[in-house]
Amino acid sequence: MDIKLAQKRVNDLSAAMVAKGMIAPQAELHLSSNKLPGVYLRWSDKSERYGTASEWVEADTVAEVFDEASSFIAARPTAKQARIEEFMRCLGKAIDLGRESHIEVEFLNPLVATMKTLSENVITDQRAA
Repeated sequence: MDIKLAQKRVNDLSAAMVAKGMIAPQAELHLSSNKLPGVYLRWSDKSERYGTASEWVEADTVAEVFDEASSFIAARPTAKQARIEEFMRCLGKAIDLGRESHIEVEFLNPLVATMKTLSENVITDQRAA
């Protein structure tokens, strides 16, 4: 694999991350002595402790490491799915906070019902299949 193709594959990884709704993506190819080739993927993620998430992928060859990194990105949720998951996390935290704060059940029940509906829709949504 020549340097132009390697650069194209790195750029393609970044573009695929953008298509999945991953914010501020960065893809890097790493070649080091006496180590397997690696690809480092990093993106902003507010749900993570430090505001970023990352993935390190290694393989026997440069071509394989790009393929594995591409597979990792392809398996990520779509931008819409990620937004729904983030909303569900926030809703779950709001429900937990309401229970901890002894908020009246008539205020919490609609939130719980919304969470149940969202959860059922996520489980039964077969559009991607």
